[in-house]
Amino acid sequence: MTTSKDPLVSDLLADAKLVASYGRYGVFKDSALFAAIGDAEKLDDATASQPAVVNLQTVLNDCSATVPFSTLAALRAGWLPGDMSRRTAIATYFLVALSVTMMIIIGKLTYVYNRGVSISTELQEIDNNDFSVRFGQSIRQVWATKKQLGSATARQASTTDLTLLKDAYYNSVDNLHSLDQRFSSLLVRAQGFMTQEAPFPIWGMQWAYCKLSASPTNPGAPPDFSNPRQMAINQFCGQQIALAKQDGGAQSTEPLKQSDFDCSQEKGSDKDQGATEVVNAISTAGQADDVSADFDEATRSLQCAGIITITPSSISTLTLQAKTLSEVLSPYALWILPALYGALGGIMFHMRMILNPLLPNPPLARLIHRIALGALAGMILAWFMAPGTKLGGEVTGIGFSLFTFAFLFGFSLDIFFTILDQFVSMSVAGIKKFGSLTVA
Repeated sequence: MTTSKDPLVSDLLADAKLVASYGRYGVFKDSALFAAIGDAEKLDDATASQPAVVNLQTVLNDCSATVPFSTLAALRAGWLPGDMSRRTAIATYFLVALSVTMMIIIGKLTYVYNRGVSISTELQEIDNNDFSVRFGQSIRQVWATKKQLGSATARQASTTDLTLLKDAYYNSVDNLHSLDQRFSSLLVRAQGFMTQEAPFPIWGMQWAYCKLSASPTNPGAPPDFSNPRQMAINQFCGQQIALAKQDGGAQSTEPLKQSDFDCSQEKGSDKDQGATEVVNAISTAGQADDVSADFDEATRSLQCAGIITITPSSISTLTLQAKTLSEVLSPYALWILPALYGALGGIMFHMRMILNPLLPNPPLARLIHRIALGALAGMILAWFMAPGTKLGGEVTGIGFSLFTFAFLFGFSLDIFFTILDQFVSMSVAGIKKFGSLTVA
């Protein structure tokens, strides 16, 4: 074995032997490195200028394509291919648990986002189709059909005419009730999404929020108007606790009544008598000359009869309020989901490396760095692909195309940095061209 006073030669031989020991697992296609090490060790006093040492350095440089510096650094630290120590196993289990947890969280957040997009699309469709006008026309149709049916009953029309009028009345009632249920159920889902699902998408977040933010209050104590925000938080948490106690919150899916009318006149001894009074009151109500009062009376009577649960005047206001759904979806589409998909891509990259026993497991610092870079790449990609989208803007068009690219860029950061480098080169070339034209 050769001895050398030159530390460069000693370190070169030590690194070459580490790489050669790594090459015993079938990494190299030839034995050039082994021959170069043998030639260098035959020297009595090796120096950096001797041909055998220079040849060893050249062969070792050629091996860098197969054995990167990260692998050589791990070999210097004592790592061995196929290492199955306790520390390595714990790190592997931790990475698997982290990836599974992130997949569950991302799946839940993606479901919440898709649900919000679906609700927003339905609200937009209702707004574009003049739902308020259709709803008012349906109320007038039901009211007019009722008056015709009352008039025909008063003059004792034929059975055939009464049957036709009843069929027309029932069809108009079914159409109006269908429109009412569609909007009211959609409104309930939109309100529930904005107040519960979107702010608290992960299990336990709402409980933790109320536990940390809500302040204990006495049942009979008056509300504290000096702190409106705290009062709103206490009211929200108190309502959620009350709903949770009512059969798992089953009543939260029922259509909401937007106005409370005085239905005491329509509520007789039972439901049949109440419905009969409504029908009998139609003939007298039809004599009114005031169209607005007649329409208001029709709305009140139909709501008291249980046919509708909302008022036409409240539809446009409620639709505008529900459009704030875009403000809730913006963080999901532009920040949260792209960052999480990019981070998941970074985790999958390291998990793929762990599958190969010839690659060293990354240290915790590199793992965190890679995940953070993947998250940043996903967020930057969202800004590039949706430059005109701002917080509260139209984000329903952002979907799996963006999230897929965010995952791919997180998995392969080289592609992301290559695109950035090309963008910088094009920008520099454009600036130089602009400067030359200005000088000319």
